[in-house]
Amino acid sequence: MGRKKHRTKLLEEDILKVLTEHKGRILNHKQIYSRLALEDMPRRAEDILPVLDQLVQDGQVGKRDAYKFYRILPPVTIEGVVDITRSGRVFLKVEGQEEDYIVTQTHIRLLPFDRVNAVVVKHGKKSDKAEVISLIRHSERQFTGILEQEHHHWYIQPDNNKFQNRFSIKHEDVFKSGRKVVFKIKEYRKDTRFPSAELVELLGKPGEHHTEMHAILAEFGLPEAFEPEIQAASDALSEIITDEDIKGREDYRKVLTFTIDPETAKDFDDAISYLQLDNGNFEVGVHIADVSHYVKPGSILDKEALKRATSVYLVDRVVPMLPFKLSDVICSLVPNQDRLTFAVIFEIDQAFNIVNKRFTKAIIHSDKRFSYEEAQDILNEGKGIFHDQLKHLNTFAKHLSALRFGAGAMSFESTEYRFVLDDQFKPVSMQIKLRQDTNKMIEELMLLANKTVAEFVYNGKPRKPFIYRTHDEPSDIRLQELKRFLAKFGYALQIDNENVFRRSINEVTKAVEGKPEQDLIRNMSIRSMAKAVYTPNKPSHFGLAFQYYTHFTSPIRRYPDVIAHRLLHGYLNGKGMEEICGWNMEKLDAACKQSTQMEIQASEAERASIKYKQAEWMETQVGKVFPGVISGLTDFGMFIEIKEFKTEGMVRLNQIQGDRYEYDSYLMAVIGSRHYRQFKMGDEVQVLVVASDKIRRTIDLELILEDQPRKKEHGRKHRHFR
Repeated sequence: MGRKKHRTKLLEEDILKVLTEHKGRILNHKQIYSRLALEDMPRRAEDILPVLDQLVQDGQVGKRDAYKFYRILPPVTIEGVVDITRSGRVFLKVEGQEEDYIVTQTHIRLLPFDRVNAVVVKHGKKSDKAEVISLIRHSERQFTGILEQEHHHWYIQPDNNKFQNRFSIKHEDVFKSGRKVVFKIKEYRKDTRFPSAELVELLGKPGEHHTEMHAILAEFGLPEAFEPEIQAASDALSEIITDEDIKGREDYRKVLTFTIDPETAKDFDDAISYLQLDNGNFEVGVHIADVSHYVKPGSILDKEALKRATSVYLVDRVVPMLPFKLSDVICSLVPNQDRLTFAVIFEIDQAFNIVNKRFTKAIIHSDKRFSYEEAQDILNEGKGIFHDQLKHLNTFAKHLSALRFGAGAMSFESTEYRFVLDDQFKPVSMQIKLRQDTNKMIEELMLLANKTVAEFVYNGKPRKPFIYRTHDEPSDIRLQELKRFLAKFGYALQIDNENVFRRSINEVTKAVEGKPEQDLIRNMSIRSMAKAVYTPNKPSHFGLAFQYYTHFTSPIRRYPDVIAHRLLHGYLNGKGMEEICGWNMEKLDAACKQSTQMEIQASEAERASIKYKQAEWMETQVGKVFPGVISGLTDFGMFIEIKEFKTEGMVRLNQIQGDRYEYDSYLMAVIGSRHYRQFKMGDEVQVLVVASDKIRRTIDLELILEDQPRKKEHGRKHRHFR
């Protein structure tokens, strides 16, 4: 091959690589030229046009207009889960992908949560598009709804507003119109008007507290009670710590040890030991409940823990991962009792450098159970039990925090509220969850332990399988959208590279403190981030700026921590994963995915219970006017966060007086078509609480306009407000 042909061949390959990396998106010749990585580059962008035209003739590249090109990609088949919005738009969620596909068309009658096969038909600048080609199966999850009778036929009206139709159901003698039920999807044939459903459980009267809480658990597939055989296995465990249990453990029963947890906590995963050493250094032990000592691999308790994967925290209850005797008694690090732990021990010098660290099984005897508030009062007052130790630990924690943020960790703290319920489970008030020094101190020590465990295992030779808590860097699309969003508020986000972005987002976070848009911007920043997942493949955590990270510190309530305990202990004793728990990489990966999925479902259930109580609370506020902040915009309405209660409601566009309002996605504003009055994210408004429906967990608001809309400006071109 001659030199000229060789250069042309290399140029073709590099062009195809650039276009392929952009997934078929259209680039002009100058954009392509700027992305080439050849050593022997053409002199000008125009010089690559003949090569591009030849690739077009060869059928490898498509052409739009004179200078716009895209890679012709072979059809890609994907599998995903259908999501249908209230407006009827269909999206496809694919596991492991942050961005959803827009479903352009389908010849199949689809329901939300259906699992389908699809083919990618177009790669867009913001969203890729797909066409559904076959139904794999309807969702196997459970849903809730209300029984209705009409013309001697029975139907279920789903609570989930993603469903746009009722379900038909075969009549049973137990039916009673207006009752809440749990159901599963049976089928949806082309020749029927309604999908058919199968009754799973009758729950009771809608709106009653226990009915709604059980409905939330059923909707997200979260069992509350343990099966008798699982309960029996837990009850059979002895609370007595024997000499055999203590064998090989370090004895920390004489070392000062305490727990710091929320006032309402019932189980205690972690305790902190503190010891001054003879060499002038001090020792901090992060002691974690040794759940894996009691829950053996492959046992009935282990299988149930993996199935549940996490404890679930609703507003009125905890649905535990482990039975009560394990979670609240045997494994809970309660005061004045001997307990078994798996500890990460740090030796720290007077300049707060960690000079030594080790992992050990231990036995402890906690001297004190602090609440966060009690420990904080001791710090604030400068006196009280273990004041000197708490103060020293707090100073060390602040040092750790400074190091973390100096390395680029991101801060997205926002105000959180909790409900105070009466004996009938009705909300009587809302309280701010304060994050003070003691909260941050325990958090920093737990982060340190998690990071240290992950670092140790990942750097082991040879590298062994492990479970990591991974948080990827945000996608370019998400960053561009966040940059554009922040610009609307006058904040310039720099995204040139990872370090610049980290510094810039923290500067923005600090700049919005105390401003009306504070929570909105922090929430949008969080949404722009990738979701944290469990995986055996990647040890880093972008948000925390840790190169290595896992979950080790909460095995009572998280199954991934149990996995981490087992594997770490086995590796310290020279064993492999197969010997430790009988797993191969396939089983480890499956456990990671199960843990991620159950964490998502638990989080959604928690949010649903909060929304239920928010709506119930707002029933007492109907007819009142509150200041709020616009927190979301859609084609059909504006979401308004009532600042006093951190509660979100909806103002429907067709009910705003004085004009016809439409949402402009480019300008990110709701705009009146006649007077051009605009409402944007972060705007402060006044709203009237019109109605609140606790069953549907919705709050209806009316916008209070104190002044008349401005007159239409002469000569304004409508194209600016498309």
